Amino acid sequence: MGLNAQGFTIIDTPPLDEHTLSQFENLPLDPYTGSSQRYRRFSQFRLVHDGQWKLELLPHRHFAQPRQYNDLVGGQLRTLEPLTTDPTPLIAAGAEALGLDEGTVWQLNIHQCRVVSTPDVKGVAAPEGPHRDGHHFGIVAVTRRHNISGGETHLMPLDGGEPFFTTTLQDGQAIAFDDRVMFHHVTDIHHLTEEGGHRDVWLVAVNPWEHRRYGEEYEAEVLASNAS
Repeated sequence: MGLNAQGFTIIDTPPLDEHTLSQFENLPLDPYTGSSQRYRRFSQFRLVHDGQWKLELLPHRHFAQPRQYNDLVGGQLRTLEPLTTDPTPLIAAGAEALGLDEGTVWQLNIHQCRVVSTPDVKGVAAPEGPHRDGHHFGIVAVTRRHNISGGETHLMPLDGGEPFFTTTLQDGQAIAFDDRVMFHHVTDIHHLTEEGGHRDVWLVAVNPWEHRRYGEEYEAEVLASNAS
């Protein structure tokens, strides 16, 4: 498959099994976003192709981003609980959408997230605003939108200006993109009734193994970014 000339593509994702769907209901609160709108699990993997795409779970470590890519919560080591599901079907579809080289070993950060909106909680989907994450590729896959409006995905040029692409990803849709050549953003979600609503998503970062965002050396670089 592969990305289009602008560096992205939209795909339909494989259906998730009932166990995986149920795990959105017990995601732990992400304590680093400054509110109570986001719930998250996080794990890191090696991705290889051996006749088919295979995920190899890496020993659990912190989630970390350099401050240059996230001046809100970058520059620190964030402790998040690991995934309780196997996202291989979703990741295989994303790898095909990106057109990943089958002869390369890849390193992935995978987040399973729920963003909620209620009368008491503002549904801020991207508190850092339009941004890059400092990876080669990214995937945002929406599993379910429940009782909400908003949550519109924007892709923007690196030199500023209006989005060159906007869409509202629906249940079972994903966008795969080249994180090196654009900013991305998603607008806040808004509940439609007093019961509240939520947006369930997978956030996937993809890098070649030699440029992995994993391990003690990388974490030391992240902590050092506080001084830069």
